[in-house]
Amino acid sequence: MAGKRCAGLAALCLPVVVALGYPASASAVSPAADFELPQRWNDDYAPGSHCATPGFTGTYVTAQRRWFKQTDATSVANNTDGPVPVSHTVTQARTQTTEVGAGVTGEGELAKVLTQTYGFNYVSEQHWKLKQKVGPYTLPPQSQGQLVWGFTMLDVDAQDVRCSTDQVWEPTGKPYQASAPEAKYSELRLGDAPDWG
Repeated sequence: MAGKRCAGLAALCLPVVVALGYPASASAVSPAADFELPQRWNDDYAPGSHCATPGFTGTYVTAQRRWFKQTDATSVANNTDGPVPVSHTVTQARTQTTEVGAGVTGEGELAKVLTQTYGFNYVSEQHWKLKQKVGPYTLPPQSQGQLVWGFTMLDVDAQDVRCSTDQVWEPTGKPYQASAPEAKYSELRLGDAPDWG
């Protein structure tokens, strides 16, 4: 079963003999796969477009990549003839903050801009807390894998803008990159069938 994984935030999986820690739902996606980019709701702050209030500032963002940043994993195995649920209790808290290119400030404002642009409720931090549960996910019979968990991230290109006296958004400063946490995420990745000898 190489290359298969279960992904999700609350997918059901069956218990296994060994469980080390992260939830997943059934899917056949590659572990390195990126997620679909969010759809832009508007073109607010687009350089060259019309603005209403001279002197007003903003940031124009363009989504480049949405991906899973793994922070932890645990191995699981099932040597029975039936599926078993697997889960894990978080033993180390993790926090992911918005990361902005060098020399740029205003991470909290960036979260607001992302929320306005893409509609998802972005915040500047996401957390996995102690004793939070990963899973359960169902582990098929005679199989092994890994529970993995971390955060979904959105990488963006950003450009600060200012409304000119001609009421046009003009770029200010250099473009920069940022990476913002979207949500906690976990999945079950299935490996090759073990030889129980």
